[in-house]
Amino acid sequence: MSTRSSLVLWALLPLLVAADAREVASREGANVQRPRWSNDGKSLAYEANFHDEKRIELYVGDPSGGRFTRVTPTSRGASISEGFGRTTTGEVAHEIAWSPASIGRFVYSASNDARDYDLYMGGGGPLTSEMGADDGAQWSPDGRFIAFTSGRTGEGDLYLLDLGAITAPPRRLTEMSDSSETFVTWSPDSTKLAFVGHSNRGDNLWLIPGLGDPAIRLTDWTGNQTRPTFSPRGTWIAFYANLEQEDRMDLYIVEPREGAAPRLVIRNVVPNASGPSWMPDGEHMIVVLDDDDRYDPIVKVEARPGAIAVPVETGTVGNGDIDVVRAKDGRVLLAFVAQGKTGDPVRDYKRLFVTELATTP
Repeated sequence: MSTRSSLVLWALLPLLVAADAREVASREGANVQRPRWSNDGKSLAYEANFHDEKRIELYVGDPSGGRFTRVTPTSRGASISEGFGRTTTGEVAHEIAWSPASIGRFVYSASNDARDYDLYMGGGGPLTSEMGADDGAQWSPDGRFIAFTSGRTGEGDLYLLDLGAITAPPRRLTEMSDSSETFVTWSPDSTKLAFVGHSNRGDNLWLIPGLGDPAIRLTDWTGNQTRPTFSPRGTWIAFYANLEQEDRMDLYIVEPREGAAPRLVIRNVVPNASGPSWMPDGEHMIVVLDDDDRYDPIVKVEARPGAIAVPVETGTVGNGDIDVVRAKDGRVLLAFVAQGKTGDPVRDYKRLFVTELATTP
């Protein structure tokens, strides 16, 4: 299809109504990335990546007033909620994971030397302090566990931290000698874990069907299959793959069971840092198309093969990392980064935007 024809088709598609996108944060000299809503939609986190300085700062705050506070690690305290008061600036603080709203906490990964990463509780000291990078934490929806990737054995395995026995060593979940396990994610009922096994053969999806069960393979393809996320009802796992074309990422879904066949949803997407972002209905996703002609637009797609991309009109260009949440008042909120508004004279570093989505197209 010619560019002219595709532009005409795009213009005829219905729009997903969104309130005017509002810029809520930026950092001079840094690209803003990885926005993550708290589970009640009250707080929003983001990272500021000072690439030339090899420094990543983590911020948390209330986007309604644009008030964000930098998160910095503290030394180990007597419990998970308190430190000794000694704050370390750190070169990298990133990969926040929010607890359930009833707990109101978060965990993140931080490092002072760009080699040894530990997990920290927000407002407190480290949860892990073994040599070797501990990162990629994900808090279980029931609030009982934190799953994370650790390089403490030299392989990159998954571990489970029981918050009811915080002083006990974390439990090792995987011992796959030919791969490193990353991008772990929980099912909504906290009984399953999906993750990526990174090996010389490629990156493929695996599933732990129950805590203590051996992992089963969900994909066995060449190339990269990455960043899985469960749908809100646990019916599907969405992920990105470059199966058809090495330099292009497409969006797929697969049922969380052995022998399930992955299904292609839509081609040519920009991979989201935290994985595909589901709408609260569990039937749709919000994604960014890798489309230079339209400045990487944000679209809504149904979770089915051959889905049609419905444009989300944000008035922004150079869109990237996104996150969707249903707030306690019922509103569906979208956070994303972009290089700016359509008419902005300067589009340099990416900034953080927030908008409200209609629940129907």
